[in-house]
Amino acid sequence: MCNISFIKNMFKMFVVILLYLTCIFARRFPEEDYTGGYFDSQYARTKTALEKLEHAPQWIPNWPDSAVKMGQVSGVALDTSGLLLVFHRATNSWDLNTFTDRNVYQGIGDPPIAEPTILVFNETGDLLDSWGQNLFYIPHGITVDNKGNVWVTDVALHQVFKFTPENRIKPAMVLGEKFIPGDDDEHFCKPSAVAVHSSGDFFVADGYCNTRIVKFAADGTKILQWGKRFGDGPFVLKVPHALALAEDRGELCAADREHGRLACFRADSGAFSVAFRHWLVGPRLFSLAYAPVHGGRLYIVNGPALGGGVPVRGYAIDYTSGKLIQTFAPDDGFSNPHDIAVTPDGSAVYVAELNPPRVVRFGSEPAASATRVAGDARVAAIASVAAVASSNVTHVTATATAIDEGAWWGAWSGARGGAAGGALAALGAALLLALCRARSRGKHAREPLLS
Repeated sequence: MCNISFIKNMFKMFVVILLYLTCIFARRFPEEDYTGGYFDSQYARTKTALEKLEHAPQWIPNWPDSAVKMGQVSGVALDTSGLLLVFHRATNSWDLNTFTDRNVYQGIGDPPIAEPTILVFNETGDLLDSWGQNLFYIPHGITVDNKGNVWVTDVALHQVFKFTPENRIKPAMVLGEKFIPGDDDEHFCKPSAVAVHSSGDFFVADGYCNTRIVKFAADGTKILQWGKRFGDGPFVLKVPHALALAEDRGELCAADREHGRLACFRADSGAFSVAFRHWLVGPRLFSLAYAPVHGGRLYIVNGPALGGGVPVRGYAIDYTSGKLIQTFAPDDGFSNPHDIAVTPDGSAVYVAELNPPRVVRFGSEPAASATRVAGDARVAAIASVAAVASSNVTHVTATATAIDEGAWWGAWSGARGGAAGGALAALGAALLLALCRARSRGKHAREPLLS
């Protein structure tokens, strides 16, 4: 019996080695040229889901004035009068050589961007104003509060700035130490975004390194913070990239970029409230904006992911039900959208793109009914249960292991606890698949999180 068992084990090992060698030396076609099996069904599934959505608002071509040249456009924001502020990097850019391994900016000895980095457009796309020259190095987030103050972040400087309407040259408030990354009460590390409450309290997404959200009083005094890098649960963030306040609901929502989810928290306490996910959005969600229209809507843009899988588009989500209602993209498609802004009535949506560097405008919603949906993306934290209420996504609880066959983007982290048995059963196959995929991805899998 012992010899038989030994022979069986040796045979299994031989099969595993043979499969691995096949993976290494097999000829592979690019995924985009593959026309059978899974890829056909995934394409059909995506096409069907998109057809269920209202394709609105409509793209408005030739906006803004083409004579205005921009660098990487990192942020867009609307002021109370409806003017659009565009934050761009002009001649600077963020690439693999911009920072050291310790998140220190490599161009500390260089002068700041000499050109205006903040451009102000009216609804028709005319350039009305420009400022922000000789101030910034790698612009990122921008927002305007209800008093007309402009708040921006610079990831190279590791700082947050507030400018009043009366003075666009000298900031009224600066948080963080110039060029010095850190994770204490006096430092940020590549802060990505700011959201300002009507009370004057404001929130900073200290996104790329510290994976936290920090709340401050109007005078810059720290009130509280939340978010962690490791572990499970709704407070684990991986690049909180953008923020949006839904004041009528008392919530602050964040684009948890590399988790492909939209997470909302109580604005007063930081308590987790709810999260949104959908397989159509995919594994990366770059930005979001809120409009208190039709009971509340969230507008989001996803981004390119390794291996593709889903289209890069904008979506509108019903805040109450969590259903995807609308989808929008320019006729030539999005390449690398980075930020989004929406008017309070939802009649205009603006999307910033890094590459090609541009701002894309979408016009008023048509009068057609917005009742068509592609499933519910809302994940509610109710006691210990997280229910994904969707016609397309399998229901998930804190102990469930069943996942929709197309939900490759993952499930809410609280649903992972009961999956240990199934994970052990599938470990061998998963390891082989991972080895194959790792070889196919090559150096792209090792690229750091940029933008």
